[in-house]
Amino acid sequence: GKQIEMRYVSTRGGCQPVSFEAAIGAGYAPDGGLYVPETLPRITAEDLDAWRTLDFTAVAVEVLLPFLDGEVSREELAELLSKSYEGYDAPETIPVTKLTNTTALVELFHGPTLCFKDLGLQVAVRLLALFARKRNEPRTLLVATTGDTGPAALRAVADVDDPSLRCVVCFPWGQISDLQRRQMTCASSEAIRVCCFEGGGDDMDAPIKRLSLDTTFKAQHGLIGVNSYNIVRPLAQQVHYVWLYLRCRELFSCTSLDVVVPTGAMGNLCAATFV
Repeated sequence: GKQIEMRYVSTRGGCQPVSFEAAIGAGYAPDGGLYVPETLPRITAEDLDAWRTLDFTAVAVEVLLPFLDGEVSREELAELLSKSYEGYDAPETIPVTKLTNTTALVELFHGPTLCFKDLGLQVAVRLLALFARKRNEPRTLLVATTGDTGPAALRAVADVDDPSLRCVVCFPWGQISDLQRRQMTCASSEAIRVCCFEGGGDDMDAPIKRLSLDTTFKAQHGLIGVNSYNIVRPLAQQVHYVWLYLRCRELFSCTSLDVVVPTGAMGNLCAATFV
């Protein structure tokens, strides 16, 4: 097979580099760190010129392919991404609207759960399903949510409808909106389970990390954490930064721009660092 180009290393430096499949299948690295790309692909001015007329899915293929080259083919990735974005209610997927001569608004809420987390989780779940099918190894996705991540993860698993995947979501009782609670508790897929816990959202971080680092339990259940610490999420979420740059360059004839990001745990902002 083709030699794997990109490798992933732990932020704590205590592990050997691994493949993209291994990194997203692990969530946390064995030393408790987070997996990040060993190097970052360079986007050139020529690339940006060539991508100017591409639609969102085609831009996503160009941006993401170097991160998994050798493990997922261009054709597989293009088909996977097309399915990931087909549930959006805006033709351009991510509309960029000019407000003033110096300001534009980027709308990230046109996905199936009305939240920007769809951008990461539709792609993440489909990639995990692809690898699970190739290896014939069932996977259990584990999610802790304070509102947005849970519905997006459950919707992606239901949309993929793959027998190799199931999903368990935990949310803090009384601390999410009624809409978000109903999005999760009214989901109809047999592949998903939802449970609530007492406390704040951060109270689930420690037990999930313990489960993720328990190699025996993890192997027994094919456990994968898909919160923002899993590298597949910020990688998938970087695409809209390239997209908004291309659109703003058109709207304002600019070569640089400032992006204001309303964010909670910095997952959206973190994605921008890979571009």
